[in-house]
Amino acid sequence: MYRIRNLTAVGPVVALTAAIAISGLIGSTGAAAAEESPCGPRLATLELPTTAVHSGGVAQGRVRLRCPAGAATRVALASADTSWVSVPASVVVPAGAADAPIPVETHQPGNVIGALGVPITATLDHQSVSRSLPLQPGLKYFKADVPVISGDNVGLQFGLNGSAPEGGTVVRLSSDNPALRMPATVTLDRPSSGASFFGWSTRISQDANVTLTAELPGQRLTVDVALRAWTYDPGDWSITAPPVIRGGTLYGMKLNLPYPVPHGGISITFSSNNPKIGLPSATNLVEGTSGPVNFDISAATTIDADATVTANIEGVGSRSLTLHVLPGLASLGLPWEVTGGQPFEGTVELGTTTSVATTIRLSSDNPAVQVPAEVTVPAGASSVTFSGTTTSVTDLSVATVTAQLEGDSVVQYLIVDPTPAG
Repeated sequence: MYRIRNLTAVGPVVALTAAIAISGLIGSTGAAAAEESPCGPRLATLELPTTAVHSGGVAQGRVRLRCPAGAATRVALASADTSWVSVPASVVVPAGAADAPIPVETHQPGNVIGALGVPITATLDHQSVSRSLPLQPGLKYFKADVPVISGDNVGLQFGLNGSAPEGGTVVRLSSDNPALRMPATVTLDRPSSGASFFGWSTRISQDANVTLTAELPGQRLTVDVALRAWTYDPGDWSITAPPVIRGGTLYGMKLNLPYPVPHGGISITFSSNNPKIGLPSATNLVEGTSGPVNFDISAATTIDADATVTANIEGVGSRSLTLHVLPGLASLGLPWEVTGGQPFEGTVELGTTTSVATTIRLSSDNPAVQVPAEVTVPAGASSVTFSGTTTSVTDLSVATVTAQLEGDSVVQYLIVDPTPAG
Protein backbone atom coordinates (compact mmCIF):
# COMPACT_ATOMS: atom_id res chain seq x y z
CA MET A 1 0.00 0.00 0.00
CA TYR A 2 1.21 3.37 -0.97
CA ARG A 3 0.39 6.29 1.54
CA ILE A 4 -0.15 9.79 0.12
CA ARG A 5 0.65 12.53 2.58
CA ASN A 6 -0.57 16.14 2.46
CA LEU A 7 1.75 17.87 0.01
CA THR A 8 0.16 21.32 0.09
CA ALA A 9 2.67 22.78 2.49
CA VAL A 10 5.57 21.67 0.38
CA GLY A 11 4.70 23.79 -2.54
CA PRO A 12 3.32 23.32 -5.96
CA VAL A 13 6.56 22.11 -7.56
CA VAL A 14 7.19 19.45 -4.97
CA ALA A 15 3.59 18.38 -5.10
CA LEU A 16 3.63 18.03 -8.87
CA THR A 17 6.86 16.05 -8.79
CA ALA A 18 5.51 13.65 -6.22
CA ALA A 19 2.27 13.23 -8.13
CA ILE A 20 4.14 12.31 -11.30
CA ALA A 21 6.26 9.81 -9.44
CA ILE A 22 3.28 8.15 -7.83
CA SER A 23 1.41 8.09 -11.14
CA GLY A 24 4.36 6.38 -12.86
CA LEU A 25 4.67 3.81 -10.10
CA ILE A 26 1.00 2.90 -10.26
CA GLY A 27 1.07 2.70 -14.08
CA SER A 28 4.09 0.38 -14.20
CA THR A 29 2.69 -1.87 -11.52
CA GLY A 30 -0.63 -2.22 -13.38
CA ALA A 31 1.09 -3.15 -16.63
CA ALA A 32 3.18 -5.79 -14.90
CA ALA A 33 0.11 -7.22 -13.26
CA ALA A 34 -1.64 -7.35 -16.64
CA GLU A 35 1.32 -9.14 -18.22
CA GLU A 36 1.47 -11.72 -15.42
CA SER A 37 -2.26 -12.42 -15.54
CA PRO A 38 -2.90 -16.02 -16.97
CA CYS A 39 -5.04 -16.43 -20.10
CA GLY A 40 -7.14 -19.04 -18.34
CA PRO A 41 -8.03 -22.59 -19.43
CA ARG A 42 -9.79 -22.27 -22.80
CA LEU A 43 -10.28 -24.96 -25.44
CA ALA A 44 -8.53 -24.33 -28.74
CA THR A 45 -9.08 -27.43 -30.89
CA LEU A 46 -10.01 -31.09 -30.89
CA GLU A 47 -7.84 -33.06 -33.33
CA LEU A 48 -8.88 -36.44 -34.78
CA PRO A 49 -7.45 -38.57 -37.63
CA THR A 50 -8.51 -37.20 -40.99
CA THR A 51 -8.01 -40.56 -42.71
CA ALA A 52 -10.79 -43.03 -42.07
CA VAL A 53 -10.00 -45.38 -39.18
CA HIS A 54 -10.47 -49.14 -39.67
CA SER A 55 -13.37 -50.19 -37.46
CA GLY A 56 -12.35 -52.53 -34.68
CA GLY A 57 -8.98 -50.81 -34.38
CA VAL A 58 -7.52 -48.05 -32.24
CA ALA A 59 -6.52 -44.50 -33.06
CA GLN A 60 -5.46 -41.35 -31.24
CA GLY A 61 -6.79 -37.82 -31.11
CA ARG A 62 -5.60 -34.76 -29.19
CA VAL A 63 -7.20 -31.92 -27.27
CA ARG A 64 -5.43 -28.55 -27.25
CA LEU A 65 -5.83 -25.48 -25.01
CA ARG A 66 -5.31 -21.89 -26.08
CA CYS A 67 -2.27 -21.65 -23.78
CA PRO A 68 -0.41 -23.83 -21.26
CA ALA A 69 -2.51 -24.64 -18.22
CA GLY A 70 -1.47 -23.13 -14.90
CA ALA A 71 -2.73 -26.26 -13.17
CA ALA A 72 -3.83 -29.72 -14.24
CA THR A 73 -6.97 -29.24 -16.33
CA ARG A 74 -9.58 -31.94 -16.90
CA VAL A 75 -11.39 -31.94 -20.26
CA ALA A 76 -14.58 -33.98 -20.54
CA LEU A 77 -15.06 -36.23 -23.60
CA ALA A 78 -18.05 -37.93 -25.17
CA SER A 79 -18.81 -40.07 -28.22
CA ALA A 80 -22.07 -39.65 -30.08
CA ASP A 81 -22.29 -43.42 -30.66
CA THR A 82 -20.41 -45.62 -28.22
CA SER A 83 -21.41 -48.76 -30.11
CA TRP A 84 -18.98 -47.64 -32.84
CA VAL A 85 -16.47 -45.36 -31.05
CA SER A 86 -15.34 -45.21 -27.41
CA VAL A 87 -13.32 -42.46 -25.72
CA PRO A 88 -12.51 -42.00 -22.02
CA ALA A 89 -14.89 -39.83 -19.98
CA SER A 90 -12.14 -37.23 -19.69
CA VAL A 91 -8.46 -36.53 -20.17
CA VAL A 92 -6.19 -34.33 -18.06
CA VAL A 93 -3.93 -31.69 -19.57
CA PRO A 94 -0.93 -31.57 -17.17
CA ALA A 95 0.11 -28.31 -15.55
CA GLY A 96 2.39 -26.39 -17.88
CA ALA A 97 1.15 -28.28 -20.94
CA ALA A 98 -1.24 -27.11 -23.65
CA ASP A 99 -2.42 -30.46 -24.98
CA ALA A 100 -3.12 -34.09 -24.11
CA PRO A 101 -3.64 -37.25 -26.20
CA ILE A 102 -7.02 -38.93 -26.50
CA PRO A 103 -7.06 -42.74 -26.89
CA VAL A 104 -9.80 -43.78 -29.30
CA GLU A 105 -11.20 -47.32 -29.57
CA THR A 106 -13.49 -48.35 -32.40
CA HIS A 107 -15.92 -51.29 -32.61
CA GLN A 108 -17.88 -53.36 -35.10
CA PRO A 109 -21.55 -53.49 -34.15
CA GLY A 110 -22.37 -54.04 -37.80
CA ASN A 111 -21.08 -53.45 -41.32
CA VAL A 112 -19.71 -50.13 -42.50
CA ILE A 113 -21.86 -49.05 -45.43
CA GLY A 114 -20.90 -45.90 -47.30
CA ALA A 115 -19.40 -42.91 -45.46
CA LEU A 116 -19.65 -43.34 -41.69
CA GLY A 117 -18.51 -40.75 -39.16
CA VAL A 118 -19.04 -40.60 -35.38
CA PRO A 119 -18.91 -37.17 -33.67
CA ILE A 120 -16.68 -36.79 -30.59
CA THR A 121 -17.06 -33.81 -28.26
CA ALA A 122 -14.57 -32.24 -25.86
CA THR A 123 -15.95 -29.92 -23.12
CA LEU A 124 -14.14 -27.55 -20.74
CA ASP A 125 -16.31 -25.49 -18.42
CA HIS A 126 -19.11 -24.32 -20.70
CA GLN A 127 -17.11 -24.49 -23.94
CA SER A 128 -17.41 -27.51 -26.28
CA VAL A 129 -15.67 -28.51 -29.51
CA SER A 130 -16.88 -31.39 -31.70
CA ARG A 131 -15.23 -33.28 -34.55
CA SER A 132 -16.32 -36.34 -36.55
CA LEU A 133 -14.17 -39.50 -36.67
CA PRO A 134 -14.48 -41.17 -40.12
CA LEU A 135 -14.63 -44.98 -40.18
CA GLN A 136 -13.96 -47.57 -42.88
CA PRO A 137 -14.32 -51.39 -42.83
CA GLY A 138 -11.81 -53.17 -40.61
CA LEU A 139 -10.81 -56.78 -40.11
CA LYS A 140 -13.74 -58.78 -38.78
CA TYR A 141 -12.17 -62.25 -38.68
CA PHE A 142 -8.99 -64.17 -39.52
CA LYS A 143 -9.25 -67.98 -39.72
CA ALA A 144 -7.03 -70.97 -40.47
CA ASP A 145 -7.78 -74.63 -41.17
CA VAL A 146 -6.21 -76.41 -38.21
CA PRO A 147 -4.51 -78.61 -37.23
CA VAL A 148 -2.02 -79.07 -40.06
CA ILE A 149 0.65 -81.67 -40.69
CA SER A 150 3.86 -79.85 -41.52
CA GLY A 151 4.61 -79.87 -45.22
CA ASP A 152 0.96 -79.33 -46.16
CA ASN A 153 -0.67 -76.14 -47.37
CA VAL A 154 -2.79 -74.27 -44.84
CA GLY A 155 -6.16 -72.83 -45.84
CA LEU A 156 -6.52 -69.22 -44.61
CA GLN A 157 -9.21 -66.57 -44.89
CA PHE A 158 -10.02 -63.14 -43.54
CA GLY A 159 -12.96 -60.77 -43.91
CA LEU A 160 -13.89 -57.13 -43.40
CA ASN A 161 -17.08 -55.75 -41.87
CA GLY A 162 -17.94 -54.11 -45.16
CA SER A 163 -16.71 -53.71 -48.72
CA ALA A 164 -13.21 -52.49 -49.48
CA PRO A 165 -13.27 -48.77 -50.35
CA GLU A 166 -12.14 -47.15 -53.58
CA GLY A 167 -8.40 -47.77 -53.93
CA GLY A 168 -8.64 -51.11 -52.13
CA THR A 169 -7.54 -52.38 -48.74
CA VAL A 170 -4.06 -53.85 -48.24
CA VAL A 171 -3.86 -56.41 -45.43
CA ARG A 172 -0.35 -57.17 -44.16
CA LEU A 173 0.39 -60.76 -43.15
CA SER A 174 3.16 -62.25 -41.01
CA SER A 175 4.15 -65.47 -39.23
CA ASP A 176 6.27 -65.93 -36.11
CA ASN A 177 7.71 -69.22 -37.41
CA PRO A 178 9.47 -69.71 -40.78
CA ALA A 179 8.07 -73.25 -40.94
CA LEU A 180 4.74 -71.67 -41.95
CA ARG A 181 4.78 -68.81 -44.45
CA MET A 182 2.17 -66.60 -46.10
CA PRO A 183 2.13 -63.86 -48.75
CA ALA A 184 3.44 -60.59 -47.31
CA THR A 185 0.23 -58.81 -48.30
CA VAL A 186 -3.19 -59.50 -49.78
CA THR A 187 -5.04 -56.66 -51.51
CA LEU A 188 -8.82 -56.48 -51.56
CA ASP A 189 -10.19 -54.43 -54.43
CA ARG A 190 -13.54 -52.72 -54.24
CA PRO A 191 -16.13 -54.16 -53.61
CA SER A 192 -14.48 -57.28 -52.09
CA SER A 193 -15.05 -57.92 -48.40
CA GLY A 194 -12.78 -60.92 -47.84
CA ALA A 195 -10.23 -63.33 -49.30
CA SER A 196 -9.29 -67.01 -49.12
CA PHE A 197 -5.68 -68.03 -49.76
CA PHE A 198 -3.03 -70.54 -48.73
CA GLY A 199 -0.05 -70.53 -46.44
CA TRP A 200 2.62 -73.12 -47.08
CA SER A 201 4.60 -75.07 -44.51
CA THR A 202 7.84 -77.01 -44.43
CA ARG A 203 8.26 -80.30 -42.65
CA ILE A 204 9.43 -80.15 -39.05
CA SER A 205 10.44 -82.98 -36.72
CA GLN A 206 8.69 -81.58 -33.62
CA ASP A 207 5.20 -80.15 -33.12
CA ALA A 208 5.05 -76.35 -33.12
CA ASN A 209 2.44 -73.69 -32.45
CA VAL A 210 2.59 -70.90 -35.03
CA THR A 211 0.93 -67.51 -34.62
CA LEU A 212 -0.20 -65.84 -37.85
CA THR A 213 -1.06 -62.14 -37.90
CA ALA A 214 -3.25 -60.05 -40.22
CA GLU A 215 -2.86 -56.28 -39.84
CA LEU A 216 -4.43 -53.02 -40.91
CA PRO A 217 -3.30 -49.63 -39.59
CA GLY A 218 -4.37 -49.52 -35.95
CA GLN A 219 -5.73 -53.08 -35.98
CA ARG A 220 -4.39 -56.62 -35.88
CA LEU A 221 -5.94 -60.08 -35.62
CA THR A 222 -4.06 -63.31 -34.89
CA VAL A 223 -4.77 -67.01 -35.30
CA ASP A 224 -2.81 -69.91 -33.81
CA VAL A 225 -1.99 -72.89 -36.02
CA ALA A 226 -0.99 -76.24 -34.52
CA LEU A 227 1.73 -77.45 -36.89
CA ARG A 228 2.25 -81.15 -36.37
CA ALA A 229 5.58 -82.85 -36.86
CA TRP A 230 6.12 -84.94 -39.98
CA THR A 231 7.95 -88.19 -39.32
CA TYR A 232 8.66 -91.36 -41.27
CA ASP A 233 10.42 -94.53 -40.20
CA PRO A 234 10.79 -96.63 -43.36
CA GLY A 235 12.36 -99.53 -41.47
CA ASP A 236 15.56 -101.16 -42.73
CA TRP A 237 15.40 -99.58 -46.16
CA SER A 238 18.02 -99.91 -48.91
CA ILE A 239 18.88 -99.41 -52.58
CA THR A 240 20.09 -102.28 -54.75
CA ALA A 241 21.52 -102.51 -58.27
CA PRO A 242 23.69 -104.95 -60.25
CA PRO A 243 27.23 -104.90 -58.82
CA VAL A 244 28.68 -104.41 -62.32
CA ILE A 245 27.13 -102.28 -65.05
CA ARG A 246 28.36 -101.32 -68.48
CA GLY A 247 28.40 -97.84 -69.93
CA GLY A 248 25.71 -97.15 -72.51
CA THR A 249 23.24 -99.67 -71.07
CA LEU A 250 20.18 -99.00 -68.90
CA TYR A 251 19.93 -101.01 -65.66
CA GLY A 252 17.28 -101.40 -63.01
CA MET A 253 17.88 -100.07 -59.49
CA LYS A 254 15.45 -100.75 -56.63
CA LEU A 255 14.54 -98.65 -53.62
CA ASN A 256 13.28 -101.03 -50.94
CA LEU A 257 10.83 -99.52 -48.38
CA PRO A 258 9.61 -101.99 -45.72
CA TYR A 259 7.04 -99.54 -44.25
CA PRO A 260 4.47 -97.49 -46.18
CA VAL A 261 5.07 -93.85 -47.05
CA PRO A 262 3.15 -91.57 -44.64
CA HIS A 263 0.77 -88.68 -45.24
CA GLY A 264 1.99 -86.17 -47.79
CA GLY A 265 4.39 -88.55 -49.55
CA ILE A 266 8.17 -88.42 -49.56
CA SER A 267 10.78 -86.84 -51.79
CA ILE A 268 13.63 -89.03 -53.08
CA THR A 269 16.81 -87.58 -54.56
CA PHE A 270 19.86 -89.37 -55.97
CA SER A 271 23.52 -88.43 -56.20
CA SER A 272 26.86 -89.99 -57.17
CA ASN A 273 30.54 -89.32 -56.68
CA ASN A 274 30.99 -89.71 -60.45
CA PRO A 275 29.30 -87.14 -62.72
CA LYS A 276 29.22 -89.66 -65.57
CA ILE A 277 26.63 -91.80 -63.81
CA GLY A 278 23.12 -91.36 -65.19
CA LEU A 279 20.85 -91.01 -62.15
CA PRO A 280 17.06 -90.99 -61.77
CA SER A 281 15.47 -87.57 -61.45
CA ALA A 282 14.21 -86.43 -58.05
CA THR A 283 10.82 -87.96 -57.49
CA ASN A 284 7.94 -88.00 -55.01
CA LEU A 285 6.47 -91.22 -53.73
CA VAL A 286 2.82 -90.98 -52.78
CA GLU A 287 1.31 -91.93 -49.45
CA GLY A 288 1.04 -95.70 -48.98
CA THR A 289 3.95 -96.65 -51.27
CA SER A 290 5.99 -99.56 -49.89
CA GLY A 291 8.13 -102.50 -50.97
CA PRO A 292 10.47 -102.32 -53.97
CA VAL A 293 10.26 -99.20 -56.13
CA ASN A 294 12.00 -99.40 -59.52
CA PHE A 295 14.32 -96.78 -60.98
CA ASP A 296 16.72 -96.75 -63.94
CA ILE A 297 20.45 -96.09 -63.77
CA SER A 298 23.05 -95.81 -66.52
CA ALA A 299 26.61 -94.67 -67.12
CA ALA A 300 28.69 -93.08 -69.84
CA THR A 301 30.67 -95.42 -72.10
CA THR A 302 33.95 -93.81 -71.06
CA ILE A 303 34.21 -95.23 -67.51
CA ASP A 304 36.14 -98.16 -66.09
CA ALA A 305 35.95 -97.49 -62.35
CA ASP A 306 33.99 -97.94 -59.15
CA ALA A 307 31.17 -95.47 -58.51
CA THR A 308 29.00 -94.74 -55.48
CA VAL A 309 25.30 -94.04 -55.84
CA THR A 310 23.35 -92.49 -52.94
CA ALA A 311 19.60 -92.24 -52.36
CA ASN A 312 18.31 -89.62 -49.91
CA ILE A 313 14.82 -89.69 -48.38
CA GLU A 314 13.62 -86.31 -47.17
CA GLY A 315 13.52 -86.20 -43.39
CA VAL A 316 14.87 -89.76 -43.08
CA GLY A 317 18.45 -90.01 -44.32
CA SER A 318 20.61 -91.66 -46.98
CA ARG A 319 21.69 -95.07 -48.19
CA SER A 320 24.53 -95.76 -50.63
CA LEU A 321 25.81 -98.57 -52.81
CA THR A 322 29.04 -99.06 -54.75
CA LEU A 323 29.11 -100.64 -58.18
CA HIS A 324 31.74 -101.12 -60.87
CA VAL A 325 31.26 -99.53 -64.28
CA LEU A 326 32.83 -101.11 -67.39
CA PRO A 327 33.38 -99.32 -70.72
CA GLY A 328 30.62 -99.40 -73.31
CA LEU A 329 30.60 -99.42 -77.08
CA ALA A 330 31.87 -96.25 -78.70
CA SER A 331 31.92 -97.02 -82.45
CA LEU A 332 32.02 -99.58 -85.25
CA GLY A 333 34.40 -98.77 -88.11
CA LEU A 334 33.88 -100.22 -91.60
CA PRO A 335 34.98 -99.20 -95.08
CA TRP A 336 32.41 -97.23 -97.01
CA GLU A 337 32.18 -99.78 -99.85
CA VAL A 338 33.65 -103.10 -100.89
CA THR A 339 33.60 -104.93 -104.23
CA GLY A 340 31.68 -108.15 -103.99
CA GLY A 341 33.92 -111.14 -103.42
CA GLN A 342 36.60 -109.04 -101.65
CA PRO A 343 37.54 -109.19 -97.95
CA PHE A 344 37.48 -106.12 -95.65
CA GLU A 345 38.51 -105.09 -92.15
CA GLY A 346 36.48 -103.49 -89.42
CA THR A 347 37.18 -102.08 -85.95
CA VAL A 348 35.12 -102.08 -82.78
CA GLU A 349 36.04 -99.43 -80.23
CA LEU A 350 35.11 -99.09 -76.56
CA GLY A 351 34.75 -95.75 -74.77
CA THR A 352 37.99 -96.31 -72.86
CA THR A 353 40.56 -98.97 -72.02
CA THR A 354 38.90 -101.97 -70.42
CA SER A 355 40.17 -103.71 -67.29
CA VAL A 356 38.58 -107.02 -68.32
CA ALA A 357 38.36 -108.85 -71.65
CA THR A 358 35.16 -107.77 -73.37
CA THR A 359 33.31 -109.85 -75.96
CA ILE A 360 31.16 -108.08 -78.57
CA ARG A 361 28.65 -109.81 -80.83
CA LEU A 362 28.61 -108.94 -84.55
CA SER A 363 25.93 -109.56 -87.15
CA SER A 364 24.99 -108.62 -90.73
CA ASP A 365 21.50 -108.41 -92.20
CA ASN A 366 22.73 -109.20 -95.72
CA PRO A 367 24.24 -112.59 -96.67
CA ALA A 368 26.49 -110.80 -99.11
CA VAL A 369 28.46 -109.56 -96.08
CA GLN A 370 29.82 -111.97 -93.47
CA VAL A 371 31.36 -110.91 -90.14
CA PRO A 372 32.59 -112.95 -87.17
CA ALA A 373 29.85 -113.89 -84.69
CA GLU A 374 31.86 -112.20 -81.95
CA VAL A 375 35.13 -110.42 -81.26
CA THR A 376 36.94 -109.78 -77.98
CA VAL A 377 38.70 -106.64 -76.81
CA PRO A 378 41.49 -107.87 -74.54
CA ALA A 379 42.07 -106.41 -71.06
CA GLY A 380 44.32 -103.36 -71.33
CA ALA A 381 43.00 -102.42 -74.79
CA SER A 382 40.18 -100.23 -76.00
CA SER A 383 39.53 -101.70 -79.49
CA VAL A 384 39.74 -104.81 -81.64
CA THR A 385 40.11 -105.26 -85.42
CA PHE A 386 38.35 -108.05 -87.28
CA SER A 387 38.17 -109.38 -90.86
CA GLY A 388 35.00 -109.83 -92.90
CA THR A 389 34.18 -111.22 -96.32
CA THR A 390 31.74 -110.47 -99.12
CA THR A 391 30.24 -112.57 -101.87
CA SER A 392 29.97 -111.66 -105.52
CA VAL A 393 26.87 -109.64 -106.41
CA THR A 394 25.46 -108.54 -109.74
CA ASP A 395 23.70 -105.45 -108.38
CA LEU A 396 24.64 -102.80 -105.84
CA SER A 397 23.84 -104.13 -102.36
CA VAL A 398 23.79 -102.57 -98.89
CA ALA A 399 24.37 -104.44 -95.62
CA THR A 400 23.70 -103.26 -92.05
CA VAL A 401 26.38 -104.51 -89.68
CA THR A 402 25.61 -104.42 -85.96
CA ALA A 403 27.94 -104.61 -82.96
CA GLN A 404 26.17 -105.42 -79.69
CA LEU A 405 27.47 -105.34 -76.14
CA GLU A 406 24.89 -106.30 -73.53
CA GLY A 407 21.99 -103.86 -73.93
CA ASP A 408 23.82 -101.40 -76.17
CA SER A 409 24.51 -101.58 -79.88
CA VAL A 410 25.98 -99.56 -82.73
CA VAL A 411 25.36 -100.04 -86.47
CA GLN A 412 27.25 -99.23 -89.63
CA TYR A 413 26.35 -99.57 -93.31
CA LEU A 414 28.51 -101.31 -95.88
CA ILE A 415 27.95 -100.94 -99.66
CA VAL A 416 28.80 -103.96 -101.77
CA ASP A 417 29.57 -103.05 -105.37
CA PRO A 418 28.77 -105.43 -108.25
CA THR A 419 31.54 -107.88 -109.01
CA PRO A 420 33.28 -107.03 -112.33
CA ALA A 421 32.46 -109.46 -115.14
CA GLY A 422 35.12 -112.14 -115.43
